[in-house]
Amino acid sequence: MRAMTFVGYRVMSYVTGVLLVILFFIGMPLKYRFDKPEVVAVVGAAHGFLFMVYVVLVLGLGFMARWTIGKILGVSLAGTIPLAVFFVEPRVVRTERADLAAAALQP
Repeated sequence: MRAMTFVGYRVMSYVTGVLLVILFFIGMPLKYRFDKPEVVAVVGAAHGFLFMVYVVLVLGLGFMARWTIGKILGVSLAGTIPLAVFFVEPRVVRTERADLAAAALQP
């Protein structure tokens, strides 16, 4: 179960990260500089919904991995800051893989 949640977290972190980058660096300039709100309407709604899925996966993974509340909040907030998820996700992957490997070695 933890491995499935881990894979889901990885997928959703990249999806929400890419959508947030599109929203901030393409959609917002189009909306406010060129009066074209279509990208913000579509990508903003998609990011909003998928961010909720991302947070649920972070909560699930965090509770299964026994993360601190601070780590759960920090990883969750990475989905709200453009480009942050691309720095946070590799760190989470590294620590989770080490934890899973250590658990596999336990008798």
